[in-house]
Amino acid sequence: MDEDLAAEAANAAEPAGRSCAICGTAMEYWRPRSQKYCSDPCRTAAAKKQRTERPKGDSPKVRRPKATLTPGTPPVPDPARTRKVPGDPHWNPILAAAGRAIGGEPCRICGEPVPRKAHWEHRDRHVCSSRCNDNLKRLTKTRIRRGEIDLLAIPEPADRSAAKSEQRAQLSQERAPQVFRTREADADFPYEFRGLGPISGDIVERNGSVTAYATAASLAADHIVALVRNHSDGDEEPMIALHEQSGSCLAYTDSVVWWGGAADHRDRLHLGQRFRGIDGNSWIWQNEAIRDLDSEGRKYTWEAYVCLAETTTPILWTPAYSARSAKQLRIRRARNSYQARMRERGVLNAAADGVDPYEIYERDQWICQLCHQTIDSAVQWPDLRSATLDHIKPVTLGGAHTVVNLQAAHWVCNVRKGDAWGPGAQQGSATGTPFQVREVD
Repeated sequence: MDEDLAAEAANAAEPAGRSCAICGTAMEYWRPRSQKYCSDPCRTAAAKKQRTERPKGDSPKVRRPKATLTPGTPPVPDPARTRKVPGDPHWNPILAAAGRAIGGEPCRICGEPVPRKAHWEHRDRHVCSSRCNDNLKRLTKTRIRRGEIDLLAIPEPADRSAAKSEQRAQLSQERAPQVFRTREADADFPYEFRGLGPISGDIVERNGSVTAYATAASLAADHIVALVRNHSDGDEEPMIALHEQSGSCLAYTDSVVWWGGAADHRDRLHLGQRFRGIDGNSWIWQNEAIRDLDSEGRKYTWEAYVCLAETTTPILWTPAYSARSAKQLRIRRARNSYQARMRERGVLNAAADGVDPYEIYERDQWICQLCHQTIDSAVQWPDLRSATLDHIKPVTLGGAHTVVNLQAAHWVCNVRKGDAWGPGAQQGSATGTPFQVREVD
């Protein structure tokens, strides 16, 4: 009984809140003064009442007039705000660190480790995220504005245009027009090609489809010549590719397609668009790109616009280019594996030479330097007898990833050797005991 009296006294002492504007119910005293309704049904009823009392047609909406644009002098850009770093508009010469982060290096902004799979630009700048990258840019701009960084003192990146011009001149030497045919099925590469692309008078045959090439001036296509020269810098000479079977043609300069058309096709043809030729078959124009290496081992690309019945692989690699790519992949994997093991020991960005494992295997004549038995080159990992690189001075003892410190070994022999030092029993192990190789079953 006393508890009920105490509760009634407490309720009587509590201050009353505002009443609902629809139903008049007293709301809690702690409700904000901006709240006029006690519940959602009351709020919906108030909106309905407002729409009834003020119809939409009684108060039309007044739109603000748009500002009229008057011609005048364009604004002058501020050089201080539009200045770019000489040679690189992306600020890489300023923001780049001494070397690319592999993973685990501290961020230059927040100190967190840089992820191993971060964007290459972030790893170049040793930042862990886009947020830290933006903060680094802002801090760098502030330092430039204060005069702490001199833009003119930053060296420009190496100019490779001269080397590219020399390569283009070498590959584009004067030659007579010729026919590039499809090779036999057992050939190492399916197509014939030469240089950077077709010249006037060349004929390219791909699986029975024949495309001829000539300059627009030689075909008296003055409208195409005028179109190209009016919308490009310099006096570029447009080329025209003529397809024999479909009767279509394509006008281009370098890697830019300017115009394409067919006999029974009113609209303009686009690269990759299917159409029906005069022979009644379906055709498609495609840019054929072939990657190859020149006599000095530098890569280049042959490009030719050809008309085909079926789409093919957009980029083809010659055997020489594929071998170079496979070699670079082997070198990169061996270097990354060594550096990952060094990071486990607390050494970041460990120096490692670009060593091709196959060159070490060939040097050792595919003989395991631990058990002195032959290594089968056809056996692949994870077979126990597959070939691996063994560090003569172990990585755990600071062995370097160099040609003189590497030797060929079976995978199982390499595992059994562990942290021992040297081939066979020539050197002592880390514990001072000689390493003995057991015969592999």
